[in-house]
Amino acid sequence: MRSTFSRRSFLSGLGKSGALLAASPWLRSIGYAQGSRGPARAIILDPRGRADFDRRLFGAFLEHLGRAVYTGVYDPGSPHADSHGYRTDVIGEIKGLNVPVMRYPGGNFVSGYNWLDGVGAKQQRPTVLERAWNSLETNQFGTNEFLDWCRLVGTEPLLAFNLGTGTPEMAVAYVEYCNVDKGTKWSDLRRTHGYAAPHNVRSWCLGNEMDGPWQMGHMPARDYGRKARDTARQLRVIDPDLQLIACGSSNTIMPTYLVWDREVLEECYDQVDAISLHNYYGNTPQLTGNSTPRFLAMNLDMERQIREIGAVCDYVQGILKSPKRLWLSFDEWNVWYRARTGDAVNGKRMPAPKLLEEVYNLEDALLVGGFVNTLLRQSDRVRLDCIAQIVNVIAPLVTNENGVLRQSTYYPYAWALQYARGRVLDLFVESETYPISAAGLRPDVARDDQVPFVDVVATLDGASGRASVLMLNRDLDADRELVLEWQGPTPTRVLACETLTGPDLKAFNTFAAPKTVAPRPLEAPAPGSRMTFKLPARSYTVAHIATDVPPRSASQPIRG
Repeated sequence: MRSTFSRRSFLSGLGKSGALLAASPWLRSIGYAQGSRGPARAIILDPRGRADFDRRLFGAFLEHLGRAVYTGVYDPGSPHADSHGYRTDVIGEIKGLNVPVMRYPGGNFVSGYNWLDGVGAKQQRPTVLERAWNSLETNQFGTNEFLDWCRLVGTEPLLAFNLGTGTPEMAVAYVEYCNVDKGTKWSDLRRTHGYAAPHNVRSWCLGNEMDGPWQMGHMPARDYGRKARDTARQLRVIDPDLQLIACGSSNTIMPTYLVWDREVLEECYDQVDAISLHNYYGNTPQLTGNSTPRFLAMNLDMERQIREIGAVCDYVQGILKSPKRLWLSFDEWNVWYRARTGDAVNGKRMPAPKLLEEVYNLEDALLVGGFVNTLLRQSDRVRLDCIAQIVNVIAPLVTNENGVLRQSTYYPYAWALQYARGRVLDLFVESETYPISAAGLRPDVARDDQVPFVDVVATLDGASGRASVLMLNRDLDADRELVLEWQGPTPTRVLACETLTGPDLKAFNTFAAPKTVAPRPLEAPAPGSRMTFKLPARSYTVAHIATDVPPRSASQPIRG
């Protein structure tokens, strides 16, 4: 039986349970306490029974949008292209990052996409008018090209269905094409396209941002929930072990935020594994009052959103008496606020137009570091996320005809992929705070609160016995000391310590000056059970540390 609570009673109930986390004490729930002036302090404990976090926590996104695909990853006319048209310089960058999962093909694009247009002989593929971004789509890069590229860069695919203008029938056909070996209509079509072995794609998004009026095929929550459930039920006949992600709210400002998620899940909870979250952040009058201190606290807005959506999932689980606990897929997030209007979002019916090409500066990179910290803290619930996107379009990597540029935001993302492994350690942090104000801000981010100057997370990789510590100093004017007190593993050697900082928060990289914003070594303290780091003003810092924890052998299981 489906529950029919009103929007008012639903939100009231969540508020009474604390799920909306509306008061400042919610910071205590993520291990923070307000400290006095002086060094910040973090006590680090090792929760030995905790499972390793899902490596897909730091995935990325490739959409048919602007120059992301064409001239981004696929550019047959480039001197950097291989015999299949893939840019080898971009392959090298993404393979070097070791990106664990890549979402494709959209995004708003997917709600008007017919996957059949992008398979088969290239000379027979149609050029179509892509309606999400008013661009021409040549379909020279499609599903098989993407999956071949995933193998080249060493990433797992996360494919999305068209549940906007598309039907459950074509979504099911897509899975059959990709995953069934042979002997059926769609699997045999794949084999005629030169792919005898199935692709065996495990994770799928059931549409994109269907709550948004801008979305092709936008529909009410219950209609979408029923469509998603019907699609998922049919898919599980083909492959019962698929991981299926329902569309959650596309932003916290949506008038249907939280209610959409509740109504969708009441319809399809039993057939899905996760629900998606999306959000983009910016230093704007509406979001921050153009205040950099408020901007650098926006990872805490992400944290609240994660906990609110998780609370809705648990609410529906309780109402339905389900034994299953959903996980979260934060599969679109980034800083994006400059290239959002006019020519930046209108392809003018051109192929591969220059769209959403955000230029990232130092303060953007610091906030991305904050997002990394938040996602690690919430990794017990968030198993998959995708920075949006990976190349050219609101991306850490940018191409031109000569090569690839690393934007400022590349570095905190790369550090997370390189160093953060294993299980997330428990931290209890005391830090001096600064105030933020609700006055004049958009309602979903407006609050009077206190924000810690220092934001820190730590991980421990049982396979190597190595720890990582990721530290954000939000203080724009002064260095901050952070005292780490290790009460689990004991550090024995600092393997690396780097920081991202600089005198100009608005500085950015260009092809002519690619190292304007780049990491530099930071002097690390001596290893031991008590270590004091001196964090530069306006900085994000990583330390990679060997510990006395013996490496786990390959035969030892990861405890969950």
